[in-house]
Amino acid sequence: MKKIFLLLILLFSPVFANSDLQDVGIAKYAVLEALADNTPLREKPDENAKRISHLFKDSVLFADKQNDKYYRIDLNNNNYAWINKKLVEVQAIIPEKRFENIEKISFKENKKKYQFNIETNSISAYEFKEKNNNLDFTLFDNRYDPTEIKVDKINKKFTLPKAIENDFKIQYENDKPIFGYDISKDEKGYLIEIKKAPLINAKKPLKHRIVVVDPGHGGCEKGACAFNLEEKKLNLQISKKLKKELKRKGAKVYLTRTKDKQVDLYKRVEFAKEKQADLLLSIHQNSLPNPKYVDKKHGVGVYYYNDFSYPLANKIQDNLLIATNFKDDKVNHASFVLTRPTAQPSVLIECGYIIRKEEALKLADKKFQKIIAKAIAKGCEEYLREAFLIMPL
Repeated sequence: MKKIFLLLILLFSPVFANSDLQDVGIAKYAVLEALADNTPLREKPDENAKRISHLFKDSVLFADKQNDKYYRIDLNNNNYAWINKKLVEVQAIIPEKRFENIEKISFKENKKKYQFNIETNSISAYEFKEKNNNLDFTLFDNRYDPTEIKVDKINKKFTLPKAIENDFKIQYENDKPIFGYDISKDEKGYLIEIKKAPLINAKKPLKHRIVVVDPGHGGCEKGACAFNLEEKKLNLQISKKLKKELKRKGAKVYLTRTKDKQVDLYKRVEFAKEKQADLLLSIHQNSLPNPKYVDKKHGVGVYYYNDFSYPLANKIQDNLLIATNFKDDKVNHASFVLTRPTAQPSVLIECGYIIRKEEALKLADKKFQKIIAKAIAKGCEEYLREAFLIMPL
């Protein structure tokens, strides 16, 4: 059956230029399924465009237009997204969209988080939107009838739809910064988790906090190399010193690798999730495609992706600049596997440029590595204290 639908698309879809949009076939919509987990849904038909979300395998999407590389996904109400054709498979061509009905919603909370269980037969596109301290969640193409489904004892911080709409929404309002959120799925539907603001000790903000430190690269992935130094080794050396410093300040710390071995990037993210990390810190040393520009671009820099991770990145950068006296390579927005997680504030730290001799020699020095570790730990402390402390002790 799939082959017949694919043949129909080929027969009824004309050849077109990259910028031109065409219909998806003889009917209005192509029904698509994502081929793998972490499939990016983007704002524009461009590999560098912002990611709206990362879809689960078998997520169902409705495309109404296409160009040579992308399908345009109809998210309702003149809201569209884009997905690379290589990442999906066409299942059918249909005249109109299908909407699933949410069968059950349950809510509970504990000391650390809020949880929603949403039972539905559809694996659909979704989106989280940060708005200052608030968070909006949308599950597209899923209808919720509040006259049939009631959620008892829902926390007053949350608002659910009051009428049937084409999408299901949860709105979360808070007076403290976002500290993490996540979505997972099982055979019944989705689990949405939103972390509560942590209780911070003014004198020891890292006390009882769980921190996952990720030494970048490893094994056959050496990272950048220069002056007989390998990035993977420097990353691990600094990470071990950072672990010791964080533990000294009261944190519980895990490394994604403790030896020179290769670890899949997404497994590092899953590791942090399994450990219920409060912070995720990925340690790296920087380089450039063309080393001749290293006299202009060098120094220390910190990368983030989600808005709520920016304050952590900023505090770490401030402390590293003071401690290292390196040039300011700034706090940068970047889409990396280790900056995209939302389950906790997640940042990637470039401690310096391994291809710049003056910096490389310092980065390889054990005493200087301790200075870097102390600065990162101090940045974490300042972030937690300033963002979440309610009343000084």
